[in-house]
Amino acid sequence: MNKLAVTAVIAILVVTSAIFAVVGVQGLYTYLMGLGYAGAFLSGLVGTSSLMISIFPPQVVVFILSDPSMGFNPLLLGSLAGVGAGIGQFAHYYIGEGGRYALPEKYRAMIDRWRPKVEKYGFMLIFLFAATPLTPDDVIWIPLGAMKYPKKKALIASITGKTVMLVAFAYAGHYGISTIRRWLHF
Repeated sequence: MNKLAVTAVIAILVVTSAIFAVVGVQGLYTYLMGLGYAGAFLSGLVGTSSLMISIFPPQVVVFILSDPSMGFNPLLLGSLAGVGAGIGQFAHYYIGEGGRYALPEKYRAMIDRWRPKVEKYGFMLIFLFAATPLTPDDVIWIPLGAMKYPKKKALIASITGKTVMLVAFAYAGHYGISTIRRWLHF
């Protein structure tokens, strides 16, 4: 496994843990929203790097930041958050890659038998999981790392899928937040 990648994953986890310890989840949302476009990117990066259940989904930050009264471009917000989310999700690839060596040989052989099928459909599979907000992407990322699926293809598919989803959330916030406010009498 690449030492730089391992260092980056550890740094993300340490920084995220330190920020949560100091400001808590609500404070982190407020802080990232105050950063504007950079906050959208960081919310994607931090929000998707947690395992299985994100306690900090970037969809929320992007939706709120897209409020027209805040003056941000929804396409740019969604795109920046998508790039951050695609990179953050990629951390799970390295968990799978490192975990491969902890698996017994018979399981590694079984994973390797799946690789030709995954090579054929992997890009679309990653894209679809990344573009839907209800699926834990970790379910596919860890096995992809364990079978050493091509990193560049995985990263491009992830960034593309996350960007599509988060641009959709940004536009939903841009055009829908005023309706929600009316319903809630804000």
